[in-house]
Amino acid sequence: MNVAGAPTYRLVATDIDGTILPHGGTISARTRKALAACTDAGTHVVLATGRPPRWVTPILEATGHRGTVIAANGAVVIDSARRMLTRHRLTAATVHEVVDALRRRVRDVLFAIETPHEFRAEAGYRAVRGGVHVESLAPRTVAAMPEAPRIEQLLDDEPIIKVVALSATLSPDELLAVGREAVGDLAVPTHSSTGLALLELGPRDVSKASTLAALASSLGVHHTEVIAFGDMPNDVEMLAWAGAGYAMQGGHPEAIAAAAHLAPAAAEDGVAQVLEREVLKPLGPSDDSRLPAVPFVR
Repeated sequence: MNVAGAPTYRLVATDIDGTILPHGGTISARTRKALAACTDAGTHVVLATGRPPRWVTPILEATGHRGTVIAANGAVVIDSARRMLTRHRLTAATVHEVVDALRRRVRDVLFAIETPHEFRAEAGYRAVRGGVHVESLAPRTVAAMPEAPRIEQLLDDEPIIKVVALSATLSPDELLAVGREAVGDLAVPTHSSTGLALLELGPRDVSKASTLAALASSLGVHHTEVIAFGDMPNDVEMLAWAGAGYAMQGGHPEAIAAAAHLAPAAAEDGVAQVLEREVLKPLGPSDDSRLPAVPFVR
């Protein structure tokens, strides 16, 4: 039974990297316990990530997550049996237009595409991308990817769920600004990078928020009953849409500006702290639920 006056959250949606998984770190026992406790209490738990489907398995194994995963920034929905339930795609014509627009504006841009099962890239991409940090709990498959001189040569009948543009001379935010100006409404540009500039381009009108909204509706959950966590530009729409959006302390300014609340950093088990206080505590007494709130500072 809920504590009188406490909000009721029926769905928890959380980003992974930089949110429940510190960059370069591991998912803590406390975070795993909090997510599992929510599930055991009947609260829907959804992992919402920019990671492609091929990078989801290590996270499911690390968290013991038994629910749904929104992958590729909303382009794919994967159920607990690891089946793809929803798949949005970019058309080949759109990929051509987006690639052309960015090539005209970014001198050193290199491109890659994600299909539901494979990563393909232009020649030279591996040399730049392969020398930088790859997120924790991600298979190091960059060396095995198909390559071609131009990304257009790698387009076939396989659905394209994401285009990735890489630049070694721009910052992630600079490349995002160029992408927003260049592609217009052809695709959805965003990023989740803390190092090398990697621009992620998804299908038009598709985001973590749009896919989460459709999932919540199918479960009979109103957006006011959703609590969401994230730290980067690809989380902005989700944080704004949820009834309670929490940006992670130290997260990207756009995520912090979009969220109504601030959670402690991922390295401090911020998601677990908030879940213990706002979701699990209202369900009943808990010995370890009395945790300090973090003041919201923009």
